[in-house]
Amino acid sequence: MQIELRNIAFCEALSHDSTAYAAEVWIDGQLAFHTRNHGLGGADIIDRAGRWSEDEVNAWLETNRQPRTVEGVRFDPDLESEIWMLLTRELEYRRLKDLLPSHVVTVEHGRIYHYPLRRHGREKVESAVLAANPDALILRAEDETALRRAAEILVTQL
Repeated sequence: MQIELRNIAFCEALSHDSTAYAAEVWIDGQLAFHTRNHGLGGADIIDRAGRWSEDEVNAWLETNRQPRTVEGVRFDPDLESEIWMLLTRELEYRRLKDLLPSHVVTVEHGRIYHYPLRRHGREKVESAVLAANPDALILRAEDETALRRAAEILVTQL
């Protein structure tokens, strides 16, 4: 199963105890569910919109995904945890893109770093980073693949 989120609407102002969002869950190129959370700490609301039931997807995820541990808490594979992971990955991707105009963002030694430009020019900061670590990958707005890979690194470090 290829599971993805589309049409993600995120509201930071409403995100108090959990992430306030609405999105569509697509499976194998077809709309499967509508999902949302009001940001007040409750579970995600998942409404069926296609041929798969939540139980069918949960059974497939249990067979095909490994449990995740986040901040010491183990999450068994299910649709809600899959949605959380996909949403977190997308929000980290957006955050990285938002940082790029004011920071040099890099991947170094398997971690993500960001260096503020402040009064220094981008070239000067990039040169300093590369002088200290020639293997650093400097992320660019036009390189979506590298940005998505960096977002994945951030998610796996939770």
